[in-house]
Amino acid sequence: MIENLVDTAPNPERGAIGTSELNFVLRELRMLPERRQAIFLARWRDEKELAAIASKFGLHRRTVQEELARTETHLRFVLRRADRLG
Repeated sequence: MIENLVDTAPNPERGAIGTSELNFVLRELRMLPERRQAIFLARWRDEKELAAIASKFGLHRRTVQEELARTETHLRFVLRRADRLG
């Protein structure tokens, strides 16, 4: 039974790749306008609800959604570009 278990822990190579990709994304995120960075981090790092983010920044909930969508689109674009170049 034990031989059927799969080790899901990342090996050192996969861990290094993941760290490298995370650093790349954080570098790209820092290039965005400050408010957009803060909104993105509030949502994905701090797990804040859209309404709480909107209240904090004095924005409509829809504006927060648009800012998140723009940020996610940008980060996906730069990750795809990096994959093609890498």
